[in-house]
Amino acid sequence: MNKKVLITALLAFTAFAANAQFLFRISGNGLEKPSYMLGTIHTLHGSVLDYAPEYTKAEAQCRQFYTEYDITDPQRMKELNNAIEQTKASLTLPDGKTILDLLSKEQTELVDVRVKEVFGQNLSDQKMVSLWNFQPSVFTYFINNRIRSEVMKKHGPKSNSKSALIDEACILRAKLHGMEIGQLDELEDQLKVLDFRSQSIDEQLDSLMALVSHYDQRVESAVKEVEALKQSTVYWCLTDYKSFSAMDYWQTIIKSNPLMLKERNEKWLPKMLSAMKKAPTMFAFGAGHLLGDDGIIKLLRNAGYRVEQVKSQ
Repeated sequence: MNKKVLITALLAFTAFAANAQFLFRISGNGLEKPSYMLGTIHTLHGSVLDYAPEYTKAEAQCRQFYTEYDITDPQRMKELNNAIEQTKASLTLPDGKTILDLLSKEQTELVDVRVKEVFGQNLSDQKMVSLWNFQPSVFTYFINNRIRSEVMKKHGPKSNSKSALIDEACILRAKLHGMEIGQLDELEDQLKVLDFRSQSIDEQLDSLMALVSHYDQRVESAVKEVEALKQSTVYWCLTDYKSFSAMDYWQTIIKSNPLMLKERNEKWLPKMLSAMKKAPTMFAFGAGHLLGDDGIIKLLRNAGYRVEQVKSQ
């Protein structure tokens, strides 16, 4: 990010233009009243909505609110956590084997080095031993998650805000206004997002060894991901959806991860159409779902709706 863009971003964060958002109006095709959708950047704090009057105006016109998954509902979160535990249980190795049965001496030593580097523990420590019976994909998942977490702490956007993140804040606002709450994702869709992919044991082992063998490159990649999220936030604050949609980072995500975006978008569309026919609805979900030929904007337009970005008058 060059100095000029950084200064612009800082000004945007402190002053917030009146239309600081990726907010879109959905109309036409027989709708008596428009519905709206807000593309969010998941790392933004909900306090930004206090400086987005266009969102407040649109929100007031809606009777329903749809989110990806209602993370404010204790029962739904309990169901998700239980499902995660069941998924983990299904990822154990067969015949009582452990990860050490799959690894050569040299591979074990390398995994041990990375585990110590990432978690501050040896592979033989008690917490790590509890993972020995799991398939290699579980090790890959936890190492990747820790890398992302540490990189976010070091390189991610700094904020003094104590408010909820934007997706949760949108749900809480909707509930406060008495809006009916709906979900776009089913439980199984959320589990897929966790990235426990159905690979053979050999493929999982190859993925794990690629990760630990090229650890520095994975850290560099995680830093680039965080920088891309920061740049996305800048574009969000400047309502520059065009530049956001052209980012190489998002184009790569769209092409490389159909489970994350394309397949979920296709499942969401019928729910969105049904909700809009019932009552004016506000949808809020990650802005990446708006993008590309398989994005929500294009899907809605293909279905005969007018979709236009809302900007201040």
